Amino acid sequence: MKMPNSVCWNITKQCNDNCLFCYRDQISENLSFNSRKSIIEKIALSGIRKITFAGGEPLLVPEIQELINYSNNLELTVSMSTNGILLKGELLDFCLENLDWLTLSLDGASDTIQKEMTRNSGHLKRVLDILDYAVQYKKRKCKLKINTVVSHVNKENILEIADVIASRSVNRWKLFQFVPLRGNAVVHNEKFAITDAEFNQVVTQTQKFLKNEKVLLSISGRENIESAYFVIFPNGDIKISTDLKDIVLGNALTDDLKQIWIKGNYYRELHEERTKCVVHAKRETIN
Repeated sequence: MKMPNSVCWNITKQCNDNCLFCYRDQISENLSFNSRKSIIEKIALSGIRKITFAGGEPLLVPEIQELINYSNNLELTVSMSTNGILLKGELLDFCLENLDWLTLSLDGASDTIQKEMTRNSGHLKRVLDILDYAVQYKKRKCKLKINTVVSHVNKENILEIADVIASRSVNRWKLFQFVPLRGNAVVHNEKFAITDAEFNQVVTQTQKFLKNEKVLLSISGRENIESAYFVIFPNGDIKISTDLKDIVLGNALTDDLKQIWIKGNYYRELHEERTKCVVHAKRETIN
C-alpha cells in the first residue's frame, strides 16, 4: 500500500485567533515535545515525504523551530500554515529560510470582508506585509501559498483576492469550501454556509480569471475536506470525516501509520460508494 505524499498535522489546539468559520479541534490535549519528535520520526520512516504543521496556530508551540529543524534533518518537505500574528522579526526570517512552504490565510481583499469573515483585526495588512517582505528576502528558501475559505460571506470577493495574489508572486493558492465539520464552524454554519453549486461557480470564475497567471490553483470541495486528508490531531489521533462525523482510525504515536492509511482507504471507498448510491437514487427520482 503506497503511503500518501503528505500529512497535515494540527499540532496544537491553541490559537490566538477565533475565526467563527474554523473547524479546528478544540478538545484534544497537546503532546509533549518528545512525543511530537517521535511522530515526526514515524512519518519519515513511513514513506510520507511532506509534513504540514497547522493548528490551531503552530507558532504557539514553544519548540516549533526545533521541530521544523528536526523534520528538515529527516529530509522531509516541511510546510507550515499560520495566521501570521506572531510571524515577524527573527521568527519570520527563520521560517523563510527553513520551511519549504509557508502558507498564509486570506479570506478577503478588504478589511470589511476580513471583518465579516471574523478574522483578527489588521489581518489583511499583516498578510500583505509578510508577502511583500518575503518576495524581497534574499535568503528565502520557501515557496508561498495562500489558503482561502470560500463561504456565503466572501463568495463575491474571491476575484479581488485573486487580483491581490497575482500581483505578489504567490506560488500556490488553495480554495476551500466552507464545511461545518466541527467546532466554531458547526455553531456558525448559518452565517457561512455555501452550496456546492455556489462554490463550483466561484471556482469556475477564478480559473478563468487566472488562466494567464503563473499561480497554481488548487481546489478542496466538501468531498475532499471530509474524506481525502490524512490529518493528525493535537493528541496524535488520525481521523477521517464522513457525513460530517469524525472517525478515529488510530493514533500516530502508538499505531503503525501504514495500517492506519489502509484503514482510512476502506472508509474512503465506503464513503465513495455511499455517495454514488445517493447520486444514483436522485437521478432515478428525477427521471
